[in-house]
Amino acid sequence: MTMELHWHGLPPEIAPDTVLPPGLHLLLDEADSAARVLLAALAGSAPLPPGAGITCAGHAAGTAAYAAQVCAPLPAYDPQQAVQAWLAEQPQRWPAWDAAAWQQHVDGFALAPHLGKAWWQLSTGTQRKCWLAAALASGAVLTLIAEPVAGLDKASITYLEQALDALADGLAEQGTFRWVLVAHHDTLAEVQWDEVVELPVAF
Repeated sequence: MTMELHWHGLPPEIAPDTVLPPGLHLLLDEADSAARVLLAALAGSAPLPPGAGITCAGHAAGTAAYAAQVCAPLPAYDPQQAVQAWLAEQPQRWPAWDAAAWQQHVDGFALAPHLGKAWWQLSTGTQRKCWLAAALASGAVLTLIAEPVAGLDKASITYLEQALDALADGLAEQGTFRWVLVAHHDTLAEVQWDEVVELPVAF
């Protein structure tokens, strides 16, 4: 059985019609514009235009089954909530949650000193690192990452590139039906992408 991520019928200034197999894919958005609209459509947070459609692993966007698969960019959260309390919710949300991967990312992003804090006590960069660590460990069928290096220090950017590259290798070795889509304006030289989708420049 083959499973695909397929979007079609979106306006050409947003994205080409594309079918992607499972893997780690780059949405190359040199103009920093089209990806915002495409990611919103993929996340199910924006209505699709007439005639357009998105399916992932056999489920169509707009259905509960599709929404249950999607780990979207940093979600809304209670600023008073402790990060540890938020973390405890993640394995319940994601059946394929990988606790070992989470710990590896905590170490890689140097997050341990921050996990006992509330969200409001974290800098924007640290909040992003917490979410990135959780997203990579989630095992979600479709993970969407926008502006991956925004707010990150140099060491964290280096670790993120290593983590993404290792994830691509793991997905290939395991034959996992998982899609990780990263939207960025350049290719992140240390990452070997399964496919690169070039989004429109003029948007």
